[in-house]
Amino acid sequence: MELEDLKRVFIMDIGGPHTFRTIYMDGRAHPKDLDPSYYGHSVGHWEGDTLVVDTVGFNEGFWYSRGMPHTDRLHMIERFTRTDYNSTKYEVTIDDPGAFTAPWTAGFQLSWDKGQELFEYVCQDNNFAPELMLGAQESMDRRTLIVP
Repeated sequence: MELEDLKRVFIMDIGGPHTFRTIYMDGRAHPKDLDPSYYGHSVGHWEGDTLVVDTVGFNEGFWYSRGMPHTDRLHMIERFTRTDYNSTKYEVTIDDPGAFTAPWTAGFQLSWDKGQELFEYVCQDNNFAPELMLGAQESMDRRTLIVP
């Protein structure tokens, strides 16, 4: 959702944890004394029809792509380009000299499904595997790391 008067874009994560990211569109730079956070600090600008989002200041507690390694030196640049009425191209460049030897880029297509409704996400109400919860089965071996 873009709020032109506030010069900000909000990206809602409605289907999952009901959180949001703020992308400042007013030309500001990243703060020098930034406190690391889960979503970092994002500034954006338009390059033609592409929204370019530059984010730094991540803490080491957040996950992206199901637990891919990263450090607090992560610098992420995202590009959102509307390719047609129902599609957006998403591209991300990851630069984290604490975790990788060189920057790398990945991406995918986001599609709009007409008539599709978002479901309400409530962790325990939608838990289809309660037998995997800690303490549900005393005989279950939980010594190995499980990455969702």
